[in-house]
Amino acid sequence: MLKGASVKGAYWIPEGVEEIEPGALLGCRIGTLHVPWTALLHEHDQLVFSEDAEENEEITPAVYFWTKEYANRDEETWAFEDEGEFRIDDNGVAYSFDGNRLLFARFSFTGDEYVVPDGVVTICSMAFATCRQFVTLSIPKSVRLIGDFVFGPGGGKIVIRDE
Repeated sequence: MLKGASVKGAYWIPEGVEEIEPGALLGCRIGTLHVPWTALLHEHDQLVFSEDAEENEEITPAVYFWTKEYANRDEETWAFEDEGEFRIDDNGVAYSFDGNRLLFARFSFTGDEYVVPDGVVTICSMAFATCRQFVTLSIPKSVRLIGDFVFGPGGGKIVIRDE
């Protein structure tokens, strides 16, 4: 049980965990939460970080629901926040401090279009996986690496800008 935990960066719920008890995440402050494929939890509304609904929406981290083992990931494109160091723009999209890596969109991101700024080199795997809506990403020519499963259930498309 994590109740009240404060974790900088990413927290990976161990594979093999089958159930997350109600209230287990109350008071937790987590940068990114990874839920293993073994867990019987597959919806954001099952995650409660605060009993206050408004605060819960503000503090809910990016959450990745895995459909395969963690070991199958391509680490070059995963959004590991080793020290929990990232910045979030006005749209709720997180970047590495140097701005080279688009890490993830927070659950609060609800846009159907997003313009990735010039200078971004990597769009990490599952960056917009929390989005239920179709998302159109406008990316600069500086992007050289795009991770797996970038979009959520709503899908999306990537448009390369002609700048």
